Amino acid sequence: MTLRVAFLVDSPSKRAHGNAASRLALGLVQTGRAEVELVSYSDDPAPPWLPDEVAVHRLEADRASRLVPGLATYLRSHAPDVLITRQVHANFAGLASAGAARLRGGWGGHLVLVQDHLVQLAHRSNKLDNKWVARLTYRFADGVIAPSPTVRDNVVRWCSLDAASTALVPNPIPGFGGPVGPPPHRWLVDGGPPVFINVSNMLWFKRVDLLIDAFAEVRRHHDTKLLVLGEGPERAAADERIRALGLTQSAETVGWIDDPLQFATRAWALVHPSDEDGFAQVLTEAMSTGCPVVAADSLGGGPRFVTDSGAFGMLVPRGDRPALVEAMEQMLDPALRSHYSTLGLARAAEMSPTASANALMAFLEALERRRKD
Repeated sequence: MTLRVAFLVDSPSKRAHGNAASRLALGLVQTGRAEVELVSYSDDPAPPWLPDEVAVHRLEADRASRLVPGLATYLRSHAPDVLITRQVHANFAGLASAGAARLRGGWGGHLVLVQDHLVQLAHRSNKLDNKWVARLTYRFADGVIAPSPTVRDNVVRWCSLDAASTALVPNPIPGFGGPVGPPPHRWLVDGGPPVFINVSNMLWFKRVDLLIDAFAEVRRHHDTKLLVLGEGPERAAADERIRALGLTQSAETVGWIDDPLQFATRAWALVHPSDEDGFAQVLTEAMSTGCPVVAADSLGGGPRFVTDSGAFGMLVPRGDRPALVEAMEQMLDPALRSHYSTLGLARAAEMSPTASANALMAFLEALERRRKD
């Protein structure tokens, strides 16, 4: 069975959600079980590694709230077997567009939503909290997929869904093949002190403040460095905290980086202290380069799932600074670091694009069989 699958993305390449969709598209092409198209509401280019078999259709919209007419027209004219949307606002737009296309154009495909975080937390970083809209409307989709068991169980309970209409599809990570060029930062040179890195959008719940405080304690006894990659509303506060703690010679925020994997491949470990995460894609990205990870046991269960309850990376209680300090200090042991580096590579391989695409196709084919029955 070959299905025509369309992914709605905010960007094919420059945001975590778009990257997850593009990597799933890659996996579907590799399996040979689907024809794939990305439907984008930005002008960002497709990633260079995306196969030529994956077409990119551009909608004339710059945000999810404006894409309904164009997406409904796309569904009527292109008639994909499946439309997959992700992020709550895009999911709502997908529901409206699919309804319009079915009513006025006879589109007969499946609509599958991706829920990346616990439903009741998905909008805490936005001005509008639409968890109640999700509770009322998600039942009108044909299916919902989630990247971790905790999120899947949550969406079933919160939205009163039939568990059979949901599936676990981890966000895939391709094997890291380089290239590894010159050090991307002056601290990441061979022979230098160990460098911890953090990658996030620097929202308050990513807990960069906790990381800096923990690093300050580690720094009292160990010659280490810290690089915080990413851009977001908490960057100025992070810079001020670094200054207040006298860490300007050993800790630094770097801002937006197009290729954080070049940092991960040279870093000693990635530290992810986030309070909330339905998957924590930065963990698998770091693991794919051989960079070990230290993560908080976040609400949403992402780090617990990715590390398999601490089997493939160090997992510490959420918000526990002493535990985070202890884990970072333990990771400075070269033998322990090597141990988790090897385990992380193995775990990343289990979440390859092909593996995640096969999980997705098994679910989509089951939806198709149920419709025909």
